[in-house]
Amino acid sequence: MVSFTGIDTSGANGAGAIGAIKVAGASSGAPSATLVTTRNNSLIFGVGNDWNHAIPRTVGPNQALVHQFLAPVDDTYWVQRFVAPIPASGTSVTLNDVAPTTDRWNLAVVEIVPR
Repeated sequence: MVSFTGIDTSGANGAGAIGAIKVAGASSGAPSATLVTTRNNSLIFGVGNDWNHAIPRTVGPNQALVHQFLAPVDDTYWVQRFVAPIPASGTSVTLNDVAPTTDRWNLAVVEIVPR
């Protein structure tokens, strides 16, 4: 579970907390998705799945693995994030893994915006 303080809670059920989103997937290659931030000091989180193998993720630079589950059915589910807020709106931000590179994957990336 992840909780946030200081985010934009406007909109229906706090929908104002969500800025840009990007969804990506491929049959192989390193997981990667890029979005452009809409507000200063946004947080970037991603959630992914690999349904070929239960293999630990190796996240890209300046990123942290929040949680991963190596399922007994040979799948991997994970959450990762950028370590620090992204200072400027309009910044192109890529959330990625550097390994594994041979499995199918899906990755959804979301910008969490401050007040």
